[in-house]
Amino acid sequence: MIRRTIEVKKEFGGDIIPYLVQSACHYNCALHIEEGSRNINMKSIMGMTILRLSRGCSFDLVAEGADEQLAISELAGCFE
Repeated sequence: MIRRTIEVKKEFGGDIIPYLVQSACHYNCALHIEEGSRNINMKSIMGMTILRLSRGCSFDLVAEGADEQLAISELAGCFE
């Protein structure tokens, strides 16, 4: 399992959510965003819709599985 704290450096609109879910589904590992008490499955469009991304917020990106290192490296770039 790999955990990386991400600080959002970009401004996002609602159109980014489908892109993030589609990107997460390409990896053979579990991917979650942990923010406070919330644990959101990045491969779930329903889960991701409750995510409020704004510049300056931070969360933990967690990956566990076969290609966890690649997933963390590539997905972190979407936020930073």
